[in-house]
Order: sequence, then C-alpha cells, then structure tokens
Amino acid sequence: MNYLGLYFLLKTGLYYTHSIGFHWIPNLLLALLAFWPLQPGLWRRLRPWVLWPAAIALLYYDAYLPSIERVWSQIGAISGFSNEYLLELLGRIFQPAEMAMLLGAIVLYTILSRWLRFATFAILAILSVPLVAAINNASAPPTPTPAPTATTTSTATTATNNTATNTTEASPDAQLQAFYAKENQRRLVFPKPASPPPFDIVMLHVCSMSWDDLDFVEERNTPLLKRFDLVFSNFNSAASYSGPAAIRVLRGTCGQTKEEGLFKEKPEECATFPSLAKAGYQTAGLLNHNGIYYSFAKIVAHEAGLDGRLESNKEVPVIMNSFDGTPVYDDYALLSRWWTQRQTHSAQPVALYYNSITLHDGNRVPGTASLSSLQTYKPRITKLLADLDRFVTQLEASGKPVLLLLIPEHGGALRREKGQLVDGIREIPDPKISLVPAAIKLVGLKTATQGTPPGAPILVDQPVSYFGLFSLVADLLADNPYTAGTIAWNTRLEKLQTTPFVAQNGDIVVMSDSSGRYIMKSSDGTWVPTGK
Repeated sequence: MNYLGLYFLLKTGLYYTHSIGFHWIPNLLLALLAFWPLQPGLWRRLRPWVLWPAAIALLYYDAYLPSIERVWSQIGAISGFSNEYLLELLGRIFQPAEMAMLLGAIVLYTILSRWLRFATFAILAILSVPLVAAINNASAPPTPTPAPTATTTSTATTATNNTATNTTEASPDAQLQAFYAKENQRRLVFPKPASPPPFDIVMLHVCSMSWDDLDFVEERNTPLLKRFDLVFSNFNSAASYSGPAAIRVLRGTCGQTKEEGLFKEKPEECATFPSLAKAGYQTAGLLNHNGIYYSFAKIVAHEAGLDGRLESNKEVPVIMNSFDGTPVYDDYALLSRWWTQRQTHSAQPVALYYNSITLHDGNRVPGTASLSSLQTYKPRITKLLADLDRFVTQLEASGKPVLLLLIPEHGGALRREKGQLVDGIREIPDPKISLVPAAIKLVGLKTATQGTPPGAPILVDQPVSYFGLFSLVADLLADNPYTAGTIAWNTRLEKLQTTPFVAQNGDIVVMSDSSGRYIMKSSDGTWVPTGK
C-alpha cells in the first residue's frame, strides 16, 4: 500500500496549522513520482525504497529545521548529555499522545484506502497551498508607501545611537546587512574616574530565563524584579545558547556582530571586563558549575581576561546535577560567600561576572527522579528567584554601593515556536527565547533610587541589547549616582542606546523587519514569518 498519500495529507495539515513550512513544487514533483502508474517490474519494486528517503529529507526541509551541517556539528555536544537527559529528549520527540494519533491515522487510512483514492486528495491538498496563498495575496490590502519625513537631530542623541532608518523598501537581506554595518561602527569606552570607581559591579548571568518563560510559570511579577530600578521588557540577548551568549555579554562594549565573528579573536576595545579593569576595577569570575561542558569556563576566563583566576565554587551545597551529570552548586550560598569574602579581602572596587545554570534544561533535582526537567523548572526558578532576592537583601544590608546587573543568557523554550524540534531545544532564536528580563539596580545609598518610587521600577520598553546596557554603566561611572543632586534615571534614559531586534544561532537568523514583524532566515536562505 502506498502510504505517501497519508504523508502528503498530514504535511499539508501541519502546514495549515502553522507547524511547518511547505515547498509545494518539490512536494508536487515527489507526489507525481509516487502516484504515477507503473507496470509491474523492477522500478515499481524499487520505487518505495527511493521515494521514502526523499520524503523524509523533504519533510526535514519543509520544517525549517537546522541544516544537516549544523546538526552534525552538534553531535559532540549531544554526546556529553547524561543518559537520563537523552531519554527525556526522546520522550519529548515521541510523545505518546502524538504517536497514538499517528497510529490512528495510519489505521484509518488503511481502511478507507480500499474505497477512496487518496492520491487524488493528496494532489489536491498540495495544489491548495499555492492557491490559498494567491487568494490571500489578492485579498490583502496594498502596503501604503510611507511619506517622506523630515529628519531632526537631538542633542540627547549620540552619533552611535542606532536610530530608526527608513528601510521599508529594502529586502530582509539588505536590512540585515545594514544592521551589521551600523553595529560594526559602535564602540564604547568606560570612563576612568580620577578616584577609584564609586561602586562595585555584580553581573548575574542566568541561563534559561526569558519573559515568555516567566509568563509560562506565572512569575512575571516576581518580587525580585520589583526591587530593581530599571527593568527592560524588550532586551534582546541575541542568542539561544550559553556559549555565544557569554561571549556577547563579555564583548558588550561593541555593537552586535554576526555569530561567526564571536569565535574570532576579540578586538581589545570590545572586551567588557578588561575595559572595566582599565577603569579601576579588580575583576572576578564565579560559576555555579564546573564549566567543562562546551569549554564554558575557558570561554569566560578568556573573554573576561581571567585566565586561571576564576573563583572557587567548592565547599558549598550541591543542589542538583546538571544535564551532563556534573554538580550544580547553590546560588545563594556561592554569592553570599563571595560577598562576605569580598568585603574583608579587598578595598579596590570589584566587578564580578557570575554565571548560573540552575535553570538549564535537563538538570536533575534530587528526590524528583520521576519528573522531567520541564516539570521541575517551576520549583527551580522559584528557588533561584528567592536566592537572588536574598542576595539583594544581603547587599543592601552591607550599606555598600553596588551596581547590580541581571542579564539572562537566553530563555528555556518552555513552549516552543514552530520549527523548534522539541520543547527546551533552542535552535531557532525567536523572541520567546531571546527577549529576556534584564534589569539594573543601584544598591546602597538612598540617593541611588532618586526618581524611582519604592516598589515601582521604571519599565524600559525600547529595544535594547548589551551595548545599550553597558552605555548606561558608562554613564553611571561618568556621573556618580551616589552623590547629592545626581541625575535621575529618566534623564539618563533619554540617551539610551537602542538596538533593533536581530538574534542568531548558527545559520538561522531571526529579525524584526521594517513593519515590526519577526521573520526568520532559515538554513536555506528563505525568509519566513516566525516569533510572537
């Protein structure tokens, strides 16, 4: 029996439910080869053995999944997963309910094919795709041509500010090229005060926490974020995996580069922590894991100029095992111990990079062997938020001035967008993954909260990324926020450096186009709608 008829019907159904794309011409050609009547003979016997591999390859192509080269390059990373995590991922791919529905469809197709010619229905289903697209295009209202607008220059806007550009007529590829060309020109220098910097800097780089994740587990209004001065609702981490995210934040004094540029030697002026060292800081790095997977610790040490100088994370409680089976240490215990030691060991201002993988997909929590890591995400994030909240309280109790930066690496993809293979896997850096709850808090003196009502942080909804955030840091270094008559946050935000949304993972790029839609450049170079 020729089950390719069911194959095409299921694919068109997935297309109309926005689960996959559909290249109708290759599908039509494959269908004609599959259904063309043949006399009994060698080719008729061999045809299924030729067509089914082609059908599987075409399904992969239609689904806008990563290129085979990308998948092959990740085999080494996957081999580092624990057996428990690999079994969990297989369970997400082959979910019992979906497998039961597929089996039911096969049984129903087998029975009805005795009386119905499904080849005809399959051809009609394939042809409906371009027909429906043509009807939708014909009925869509014409796109209005924007009228020319005058350009004004504000004294509050710097030459490097990534202001909006009229790119309505430009193709997505041209918009992307223009974005990278403009970002390549952006450079930031931290001012070096005449005296030591007026505050410590603590950067909390948290894995797997996006705005969409907070919404999914009903933690958007977490008390932790209410304790910050600024909360960025439109901060783009520009990445969907930890390695690139760490490099991007540690090169935050330059504009956003293509991902392939991250793995080239960093320009000296783009190194965030070495630049802070030049501004008078003693720099430090601390992880709540061993950092061996993906050579993460080596990446951080190299990018932050901390080779051989990462802080020890031993002798604190292990709260779970990572996706690769290694220990994950308690966040509050690590941060609290570091802060206590910092106050007694050094008078020089310190800038700390702290990385937590407490929320990473695949982590195993003791006593929850029957639960998947998706099921334990809620209690894990509840603990992490509480730990960070306790740490903020400890910082405030010390009375010392500290600039606290919360910058999540990326989201956890708890609810996947189309094209993502399974929940928790982040091959496509869509907005649900790369828009993260970044925040800034000035801890210490009362003047630090000038212009910010207690319990009501300023919500910044402009599109911002690393360059904009570190530009604010530079502004705080240039104009001490802990002095009397300091500039209020609203005034500082008038000079905020914005960055249009572009995120990348491998050869897949997601971008906000000139109309505000999120579009994706897949591995074959095609631009398709995606995102929110």
